[in-house]
Amino acid sequence: MAARKLTSPLPRVPELSIVIPLFNEAEVIPDLLQSLTRLARQLPAATELILVDDGSSDMTLETLKNARQPWQCHIISLSRNFGHQAALFVGLRAAKGRIIVTMDGDLQHPPELILDMLKLHHQGYDIVLTERTDTDRVPWLKRVASQSFYTLINLMSETRITINGSDFRSMNRTALDALLSLPEGRKFLRGMVGWIGFKTIILPFQAPARMVGESKYTWHKMWSLAFSGVTAFTAVPLQLASFFSVGLFIAALVYAVYVLYVKLVVGDVVSGWASVTFVLLVVGGFLSLFIGLVGVYLAAIYEEIKARPVALIREEIAKDKKI
Repeated sequence: MAARKLTSPLPRVPELSIVIPLFNEAEVIPDLLQSLTRLARQLPAATELILVDDGSSDMTLETLKNARQPWQCHIISLSRNFGHQAALFVGLRAAKGRIIVTMDGDLQHPPELILDMLKLHHQGYDIVLTERTDTDRVPWLKRVASQSFYTLINLMSETRITINGSDFRSMNRTALDALLSLPEGRKFLRGMVGWIGFKTIILPFQAPARMVGESKYTWHKMWSLAFSGVTAFTAVPLQLASFFSVGLFIAALVYAVYVLYVKLVVGDVVSGWASVTFVLLVVGGFLSLFIGLVGVYLAAIYEEIKARPVALIREEIAKDKKI
């Protein structure tokens, strides 16, 4: 059946919504939908599939429009690439299900795990998070950087974020409504989901090797996500800057007293450039670091007060079940 323009919500409340953001994943979409189709009889009949094209430059959108899918499908095409977190949030905002699952479209989030998530929700859990256990296959530099970041932010923040966690998770409607009520524009969903609370369980999983293509999560995007997380969930860096500033001020006073003592009491002073240079470098280095930290937080505040939408939608399409 041909795709039609979305003019009204789906006629009934779905039992399950599966939200998948996609960016330049045209090659993997057939395998993704095939893997979901294999699960169709084990998942609720009233399931909706929400696919968010995050401004792809390849044939992702066209492939989605022409693909066969096992459930009613809601395709959302963003006006440009707004980033993974923004695309994920747009999909969550569109989800109507009682249980909502979010997963990546590269098949490194095993769709079969959705069955385990549903069982845990039936046991009374509001949120099911996942934790990747096969991190030894991740490049060591990326692994060390990721674990260092999450260890550091957990030390500084009151909100616990799962190390080796991912955006492969599920929530019930109550938890999702709470998440959507948070007003900040810079979305760090891993932290936001932890902040809202609710009854949560962690489900370990092993990620299969990527079938085709390569990861679109560049180092630049990782750093942007890290800075968003730090500025959104802890002010400890600014507090440390204040602490060290006070420490440097006290040290400077002590050194000033020492200089006056040597000048007035000892009298025999030999001028030297090494100590002065050392002090200047240390003080200047700390001041540059702290000014940089303040700049990061000011940039975050600047982005928030603009109050721009998370993303802009270029096109929405509803497709009927088509296997």
